[in-house]
Amino acid sequence: MPRDAAPDVRAEPEPQAEAEEAAAEVEPQPVTDGPVFEVSDQRGSITVDSTGVIFRLDDETAEFGWPEIGAVEMSTPPFGRRLTVTVHTTGRRSYHADITATNRNLPKQWAAELDTVLDSYFEDTQTTT
Repeated sequence: MPRDAAPDVRAEPEPQAEAEEAAAEVEPQPVTDGPVFEVSDQRGSITVDSTGVIFRLDDETAEFGWPEIGAVEMSTPPFGRRLTVTVHTTGRRSYHADITATNRNLPKQWAAELDTVLDSYFEDTQTTT
């Protein structure tokens, strides 16, 4: 081998660099400040946090930010096991999601928890504008 030629060095990627690349590919979770409400069943979930309302059903997701939300309604049938949450947007459209509970007492408990969380976000948006 001539003196001027550099040896053939193939650098192996460092494990730390591979871990950093893998971490960069994962979507960051939103930082939530304030109360969070989250319920789910076998097929879907409803999440209310500082970013807004998120409905998930199977592999579909619908996200509504607080600036686009005009109102949020919830309903529970008197003898059922279902919680229905409806988001009314400022564009006069509405979207709903249903979650089925494992027992009949849970929907009423969820409704009370959701009401508390919604009160905090709607009060925050009214006082800051």
